[in-house]
Amino acid sequence: MIKKLCFSFVCFILIFSTTACQAEKEITMPDKPLEISLNISAKELYKNNSVYKKYQNADAQPMGVTFQGYDFPRFQESNMVFKYPDGEFKVDGVMSINSYDNVKKTDSLLTSYDVTFIYNKDSDGITDKDAYNKTMQLFKELQGKGWVSNKNISAPRLSAKDSFKFTIDDEGSKYYLDFKYPLTFDEWMQLSNIHKWELRYGSNVFMDIDFIRDTNPDTGKRHYLMGLTIRDQVEIIKEIVGPDNRHNWEEIYAEIYSKIPIWRLESEDPAIKMGLKIQQDQPDYTLPLVLEKTGIDTSKFVSIDPYKITKEEFIKRSEAGEDMTPYYEDQPETKPEIINQARGRCPTNKPCPKSGYWHTLAKADSRAYFRQGDIMPDYPNNNWGEVIWQFDGEEG
Repeated sequence: MIKKLCFSFVCFILIFSTTACQAEKEITMPDKPLEISLNISAKELYKNNSVYKKYQNADAQPMGVTFQGYDFPRFQESNMVFKYPDGEFKVDGVMSINSYDNVKKTDSLLTSYDVTFIYNKDSDGITDKDAYNKTMQLFKELQGKGWVSNKNISAPRLSAKDSFKFTIDDEGSKYYLDFKYPLTFDEWMQLSNIHKWELRYGSNVFMDIDFIRDTNPDTGKRHYLMGLTIRDQVEIIKEIVGPDNRHNWEEIYAEIYSKIPIWRLESEDPAIKMGLKIQQDQPDYTLPLVLEKTGIDTSKFVSIDPYKITKEEFIKRSEAGEDMTPYYEDQPETKPEIINQARGRCPTNKPCPKSGYWHTLAKADSRAYFRQGDIMPDYPNNNWGEVIWQFDGEEG
């Protein structure tokens, strides 16, 4: 993210410092669009785009990470096509493509891309109206191809119209505007000069679309630097658990998941204060990899009722030991327990959710048989940390 922001500002400096006469210089670029897709190796990326070899850029970083991709000089911007399951779309005016590559792993795949592009690749500046029209055209194309707004489980549940009101309010957030909301040009101009939309295709391709809007102080001309952040499901999960838990997300996800109702309540509190209606029947979606690895079906997420209690009051009462079950939506019979969904994992001192063999990484040779309802033992003072039991089958 830091690299992307730095590059964005470098791009603006490059745009501002380029003269009009340079725009007239004829550059012959390959006819074939540069092609990217998720979960391929850097070697495959470069092989698929051999005609762009002169623009390759591998930027080595600490800890065995390299940014793989391409950089294009001003007025030599490329066309790019992003291919995903059952579809593709094309972007013109691409200035850079960067992807993290863990070069320490021989089987490393590219699971995310940062793409920077501009609408005015052949001219010095663009009007706000033209930038608005081009963005709305892109959104219409993506919607027609099956892309939807990525309303994650920490986002406020708002209608598309109310998502705009939430976006422009000082107490709201610029991250939750539904791209399907038909912005008028006047509303477009009310957006902050740095803005982002979050989209997804199915449940394994995620994409943020953002812009930085600025004016050249020397010429007074307007510029829009556009960005795409394309990620797979694994990267989204790692974003949820945070940078410290990226490499052990399967072990930590259940603990993080139990905190997400508070995150959603935190975003819905200000929405209610603005007079916006929370769409409590708005469905969540399943992250298949989370379901496979932890047993948690995120589509069955249980929210705290924002009309019954605020975040501050919920935390205060919860920490005081009060049973908070009545404040959850759908009135579950018991306080939501992650282990009810994650039947393949169980914390210590909790009842075993399923009869069979279980093991924990906190103790060597820990594999043992437990019956459903048995209290899972603890191993204090171990060298691993928190004791989490993992299901290991029904046979010895």
